[in-house]
Amino acid sequence: LHVSRFLYSDEVQIGPETVMTTLYTAKKYAVPALEAHCVEFLKKNLRADNAFMLLTQARLFDEPQLASLCLENIDKNTSDAINAEGFTDIDLDTLVAVLERDTLGIREVRLFNAVVRWAEAECQRQQLQVVPENKRKVLGKALSLIRFPLMTIEEFAAGNSSSSLPASLP
Repeated sequence: LHVSRFLYSDEVQIGPETVMTTLYTAKKYAVPALEAHCVEFLKKNLRADNAFMLLTQARLFDEPQLASLCLENIDKNTSDAINAEGFTDIDLDTLVAVLERDTLGIREVRLFNAVVRWAEAECQRQQLQVVPENKRKVLGKALSLIRFPLMTIEEFAAGNSSSSLPASLP
């Protein structure tokens, strides 16, 4: 409906509940002006609490400029972003892309705890028992991107015991 209205009138009313389907349709039917409207709407509505969800969508829809803005937002607001509801819903590739960054504004132990939460959610999505071996399995390369040497001995010991993840890396 939004696409046909746009094609006939050059007007569009995009809302949070319709923007992603509208963007998908605009890309599918090669309507670049409508794509631009959707991406602009997403940029204007980018916040720490939706940055991971939008990053996943930006990567899915091949929108590098939007993805870059999401990553900048995550860098500046890492703590809020990893505590947002959508963080545990991201895919592994997006998690890895974020963990590869050296610009995240958070202590490594807090990032590690968030990664453990993500692994637990991923185990449940894959209908795996939430045990250390399965957490390591779903994390794959992501676990090796945690910079354990940046943690204090106390943080490392507390994080490892509370997460039940084996300390040895893959």
